[in-house]
Parts: sequence; structure tokens; C-alpha cells
Amino acid sequence: MTASPAGRAPGRSLTRNAQLQRLLDVYGPLLTDHQREACRLHLDEDWSFTELAEHLGCSRSGAHDLVRRALAQLEHLEATLGHAAELARRDAVEAGLRARLAALREGRGGDHRGTPPPPDRGGGA
Repeated sequence: MTASPAGRAPGRSLTRNAQLQRLLDVYGPLLTDHQREACRLHLDEDWSFTELAEHLGCSRSGAHDLVRRALAQLEHLEATLGHAAELARRDAVEAGLRARLAALREGRGGDHRGTPPPPDRGGGA
């Protein structure tokens, strides 16, 4: 496999890379230091397997296997626990709430369907 000018393998989706980086952020502490560092260099710093192999003092296939196993472990943890998906869901809810708040501040009002009325601070009339 040859690298593209940006150092990324051809056809490697930026979305896929972002998903893997998120999994590394969430579950990275559960990997060994060796696995975490190899994944960080490969995903965050865009190091090739050849560069990793030189850095780690192993073969290119050894570096590839290390990263592949670590990423498989991250994906297994996500499939089992679902923490990254839950964080993404919460991020989406937060973004929606921030957008609604911005709309309210701009006086547009936004979409109020499903929004409970403000609490009654009543002092009676």
C-alpha cells in the first residue's frame, strides 16, 4: 500500500480516522502504553507503519499487527460498552441545545415543540 501525499493511505476515510481517534480518546487508558503510543502516532500524527517500525524497533508487519490488534480491541470495547456512542449522543444534544439557546438570544424563538414551559415562580395574583 502506498501513501498519499498527506501520508494517509489512499481511500482511508477521514470520518473513519476520526472515529478511531475518538475510540482512542475514550478507551486508550485500557490499552498498554506500547499500544496506545503506536495508535496515537499512527492516528494523530499520521505516521506510516514503516515510520512506526523504525521508532519501535520492529518490522513493518510487527508495527501493523500492533496497531491492528489495538484498534480491534478499541472497537470491541466500544461494541461491548458503548461509551463513545453515548458521548457522541450527548454532544449532539448539547449542540442542539446551544443552537436553540442562540436562537432564543437572537429573538428568533426557535422551535419550542416539546419544550416544557418555564417553571411557575408564582407569588399568586
